[in-house]
Amino acid sequence: MVKHQHVGFWSNVTFVVIFAALFIQPFYAIAQVEERLLPSALKKLSMEDLMNIEVTSVSKSPEKLTEVASAIQVLTGEDIRRSASNRLPEALRLASNLQVAQSNSHDWAVTARGFNGAPLSNNTLANKLLVMIDGRSVYTPMFGGVFWDVQNVLLEDVDRVEVVSGPGGTLWGANAVNGVINIISKSARETQGLYAFGAAGTLLQDFGGVRYGSHVDSTFFFRVYGQRLDQHGIKKQDDTDANDDWNMTQGGFRMDYLPSSHTTLTFQGDFYGGKEDDPTASEINGQNLLGRWTRTFSNRSDLSLQVYFDRAWRNLPLAAFRDQLNTYDIDFQHHFPVGFRHNVLWGAGYRLMDNDVRNSVGLTFTPASRTLHLFNGFIQDRIALVPRRLELTLGTKLLHNDYTDFEWQPSVRLAWTMSTQHTLWTAVSRSVRTPARFDVDETTPFITTENREFAAEKVVAYEIGYRVRPMEKLSFSLATFYNKYDDLRSINVNSQAPPTFLFANDQRAETWGVEISGNFFAMPWWRLRGGFTFLDKQFSATNTSVYPGSDLFEGLDPRNQLVLQSIMDIAKHIQLDVVGRYVDALPASPITIRVPAYSLLDVRVAWNFRWLTFSVVGQNLGAKTHAEFGSRKIPGSLYVKTALRF
Repeated sequence: MVKHQHVGFWSNVTFVVIFAALFIQPFYAIAQVEERLLPSALKKLSMEDLMNIEVTSVSKSPEKLTEVASAIQVLTGEDIRRSASNRLPEALRLASNLQVAQSNSHDWAVTARGFNGAPLSNNTLANKLLVMIDGRSVYTPMFGGVFWDVQNVLLEDVDRVEVVSGPGGTLWGANAVNGVINIISKSARETQGLYAFGAAGTLLQDFGGVRYGSHVDSTFFFRVYGQRLDQHGIKKQDDTDANDDWNMTQGGFRMDYLPSSHTTLTFQGDFYGGKEDDPTASEINGQNLLGRWTRTFSNRSDLSLQVYFDRAWRNLPLAAFRDQLNTYDIDFQHHFPVGFRHNVLWGAGYRLMDNDVRNSVGLTFTPASRTLHLFNGFIQDRIALVPRRLELTLGTKLLHNDYTDFEWQPSVRLAWTMSTQHTLWTAVSRSVRTPARFDVDETTPFITTENREFAAEKVVAYEIGYRVRPMEKLSFSLATFYNKYDDLRSINVNSQAPPTFLFANDQRAETWGVEISGNFFAMPWWRLRGGFTFLDKQFSATNTSVYPGSDLFEGLDPRNQLVLQSIMDIAKHIQLDVVGRYVDALPASPITIRVPAYSLLDVRVAWNFRWLTFSVVGQNLGAKTHAEFGSRKIPGSLYVKTALRF
């Protein structure tokens, strides 16, 4: 016990010393080199740029970030590139309104406003979060949630990530219960030339890629890319090898055709394949193709049509289990004004999901093959009650699924822009999570009975938020929420011998919390961004047969977390970027141990010279190892990276 206290003490001391050195020492370095700084070496993104960012994830149409009646944070491509992130889940840590935790070498738990699933058999799927990559949903109807190991986007090509916490994106459909993550890539026109990179380190064995963009003429642009990742495994709590080494190869393309200033046609696709050397070794591969046509009539009127195909295949040969999902999706929307005060958006869509399973002894789905149909339609009206001051948004989405038939998701939002420095907003929304096959069709050694009557989970969310810009270089956003959930998934037990278990809808919950975020341009060469989140919740059972601990199967979340990112240009060619984060403890569940709170740093030091960037990056500094979600020990690590741009 004394030894553990001693190690913990020095880990905390190390964290404080490194944090102080990295955030205070630059004042002295900058004082010496400030006169030699050139404008071309400095970061160009200004506070005005950040305040004028337009987002689409709340109302499916462009809105100024400062005027949106929803809790939303935006990660710019520059925020991501100036962090230590190599993979999308690592980049999502920068959004303080998300709870992000690494479970093992290749799996992550990502959610907003709670309900990260307990890591049962490495279950890190949050089933109340909708994730889209360039308009393509990556939510799996098989288990409910997102397999983050295969979302291996090329971060250099990310334009921005819009993160909505709460059901602010209900127009996108089912499962946007607690939030929406919308990853938006740069167009092919913005990625002309050659970009290549390579990295290697202590945990990151090797990582490299290349992207080339060009054009046929002034209207047709394209790019192609490929990348490869090999990562070492980590250790279990007893210091034995977890055998979770993994590798991933991915490539793709994008073409943008602009025949006129009013029309855009996009065609893009990706393919990937890899292997995860877990005890239940996984072989994974997939392909997707997406086409989008957009016609703009004015700044208040446009029309778009999108179609995509997505194939995801996952094989667990040691467990004799295989899953293949083919998704076909078509989506149409039309945005137009009615008079001077009304902006109407309506649309419809259809998704066919063809799922085929090879059952095993430990996991069986009945039927093994199922075709799911999802129909949806929506309408929304943004009403300028007082032009440029007071806006009311009324909307609803109606959808039909094979399990629970019709579901509706209404929303009422009000934004009061008192001035360019102050916006007050409030909202009331209803959203649903439709059942996954895991809830209805499966049988395991633990859950031995299917429930064909499983209902959709429901939430009514009440939100109040405030955005303020007290001075030219400082902005804050505050969001408070109170959510009431009904028909939540529960594990019910039949006490007869032998006991059997059943997924049912016999839990309720109330959650409440606060989300604070901000940006501060301390100096022309120094920007700070980050935020704090508090989350609390209370579950209750509506049936005496609910198994004790069912609440922790459904939500294993920290109460408090803090993220702070520092972006510095400390000399003409030198960058110093630091991300500090604190995450509160996770309680013990019937199947997991307690995860202690932790404080860690990511540090990036980069040298830029013309077409070359060389960086040294440290991740998870401040502790030799730590746990985040489950019993695996996530180590601190170092890697070096070289990037070339022509």
